[in-house]
Amino acid sequence: MAMHTPTTGTAQDSDTDTDNSGRRLPGQWTRTIGQLTLSYLPDAGVHMIPTRVYPATRDEHWTPHRPHVTDAGHLAMGCGALLVERGGTRLLLDAGHGRISGDDPEHFQHGFDHVQDLPNALASLGVAPAALETVAFTHLHDDHSGWARPDAVDDANSLFPNARWIVGEGELQGLDPAAGPRLAGQSERTTSVADGAEISEGVRAWALPGHTPGHTAWILDTGDGRQIVAFGDAMHSPVQVQHPDWEIVLDHDPAEAERSRRRLVQFLAQEGVFGFGVHFADQQLGTVDDTGRWRPWNDEADAR
Repeated sequence: MAMHTPTTGTAQDSDTDTDNSGRRLPGQWTRTIGQLTLSYLPDAGVHMIPTRVYPATRDEHWTPHRPHVTDAGHLAMGCGALLVERGGTRLLLDAGHGRISGDDPEHFQHGFDHVQDLPNALASLGVAPAALETVAFTHLHDDHSGWARPDAVDDANSLFPNARWIVGEGELQGLDPAAGPRLAGQSERTTSVADGAEISEGVRAWALPGHTPGHTAWILDTGDGRQIVAFGDAMHSPVQVQHPDWEIVLDHDPAEAERSRRRLVQFLAQEGVFGFGVHFADQQLGTVDDTGRWRPWNDEADAR
């Protein structure tokens, strides 16, 4: 049984589609999949300028992908975290955008739709941040480390004062030391794990470097023969499934990032494998269908 609040589009990209996913930013949702309960905790909605996010593209490249673009020509992207629950254990994947005003967009952002929702989302689920023992990161860019940073709240231990931090091997080494610690208590609380490491029952690391040196996806075993890959910024939009050669403006190593995207798309095309794309507007859960496109999660068919 799957429970959720948003509407998930199912249309494919074409000139005749009316999916309009680019117009919708994701709301909070919860789904039970096998032995897992997954909850998306929204923290910011951002409208992006497509040709700046994907610098190798031009306006005409987006014509076939109109369902993902707003009337104003912007690409909607969600930002938040994924709460993973199995039995009595809880694990948070990424930590949202954190304490931002939304008043100072980057050059590739048109503007923010909402900010600072993650603490309220946790509260609505009855989850106290201090009770979370583990936060695992796909990478440490600001929109993924937000509420774990030293300046996230008045307490220098962050919103999650008792959590240990887990990152992929190489991620800490890729940080600029002059910028100061990215995470609260970074040197004492952070563990770097190798590709394939199991950090909790049914949760293992998959190294997908390129966007950052230690960028890591997290593969979740549902306990019923399926797998869900929380792949962070390996891809930012469903259109990248069809265009893995489209690099993102913030990719640390574009060639390596493309190799990781192609590995990811190939993996998602396997039977019983689904992905969670945190930035995928309202199509966050899905898979790669036999036409090589992103197919959003269908509650009736995929929840079984």
